Amino acid sequence: MLEFSYFALSTFILLLLLFGNYKLVNLARNSGTGKTYKTPNIAGIIVLWLLYLSALSFSGLLKDYSLPPRFPLLVFLPFAFWTTLFYIRNKNNPIFERLPLQWTTFFQSFRIAVELLLLFTYYKGIIPVEATFEGYNFDILMGISAVLIGFVFANKVARYKRLLVFWNGIGILMVLIVAFIVGTSVYKSELWGYDRPTVSTAFFSLPYLLIPGFLAPAAIFVHVVSFLQIRQKAN
Repeated sequence: MLEFSYFALSTFILLLLLFGNYKLVNLARNSGTGKTYKTPNIAGIIVLWLLYLSALSFSGLLKDYSLPPRFPLLVFLPFAFWTTLFYIRNKNNPIFERLPLQWTTFFQSFRIAVELLLLFTYYKGIIPVEATFEGYNFDILMGISAVLIGFVFANKVARYKRLLVFWNGIGILMVLIVAFIVGTSVYKSELWGYDRPTVSTAFFSLPYLLIPGFLAPAAIFVHVVSFLQIRQKAN
């Protein structure tokens, strides 16, 4: 049941991202201004990324805990590079002004489900308690606050620009904190009072790989899209 929940949530988030890409393309085509807007091929990148994660899972490379660390090199760095490039190429793209900020804000509420998955993954003995909201993972607060931010502030960007920028920045930081907890639980478990890695190698293969490899990056990527929206709407 837990494994099915990983696939079900990931499929739902994939469909939301593909729908968002579809809306961007439609907004560009039906701008009504006679202008031609550049639309990034988000859908193609997502599909390729999932295929890449599948290949990594089946290869077993991420299960090797020897140095250099495989996950940061093979997953985090490629994602960080592409996301940075995406922001640089689109920071002046007016198409993001036409995409409602409420959509990308409400999107972050899916993190409530992610935190519940992490909790049950801990109960199964795959990750340590420190990586859940029973430990030092407070990311569930971002999922809860996304509803409030979306309803109250996201449609008033000019007035609440600083708050929205701060909230999205904290959202990225929260994901990185969880990544730090998991990473140190593998390579520096003594920081948490253990004498061996407390993250099972199963966490770095499907379906568990979907949280660190797809769902967490999806949260960061949508925060980056929100930054683009705020930048355009506040000008």
